[in-house]
Amino acid sequence: MAAFATSAAAFSLGAPICEVDSLPVLEMSPTLADPAPSGWRLDIARDAYLPARPLRVRVANADPGKRARGVLLWAKTGPFTGAGQFLVDSDLFQYIPAPADCGLWAVTHTSAVPKPLEDLAFWWVPPDAGTVLMRAFVIEECGAESGGCRDQQALTPLRALVPKLFFDGFEPPES
Repeated sequence: MAAFATSAAAFSLGAPICEVDSLPVLEMSPTLADPAPSGWRLDIARDAYLPARPLRVRVANADPGKRARGVLLWAKTGPFTGAGQFLVDSDLFQYIPAPADCGLWAVTHTSAVPKPLEDLAFWWVPPDAGTVLMRAFVIEECGAESGGCRDQQALTPLRALVPKLFFDGFEPPES
């Protein structure tokens, strides 16, 4: 995992790294909230994808009233290989800004404004092949006025997506 930038503004303007692999992210907060945020997951209609066919991915929570200040969502086929492409169609999200080099396989927020669950939906265009691991890092809204929610860190469980198989050139029906 790359180090976060030292400027506090970097966090409110989006994640400066491509992924997070453990909590807490020390550069943000050396401790996690007690109790830590829970219930965050990725909702994806199915665990198989068709190459180049967009798939809807939602960062969701068991509590429909939850909101997120920050989100980092990524898809990979290996430790150093991003997978597919997220389509950024809202001014709430962006590809990871420089100096990080994440390509189109990771997206983050553009501001620390709390976002309701309905805004945490993304289109992802899968790669041609390979098992894809997808995950999100969330900073949950805690009500602090001055951006003091950085201890509200959560990682969704990993989601594994596999390519749909074809038989004799025929595409299977959508399920």
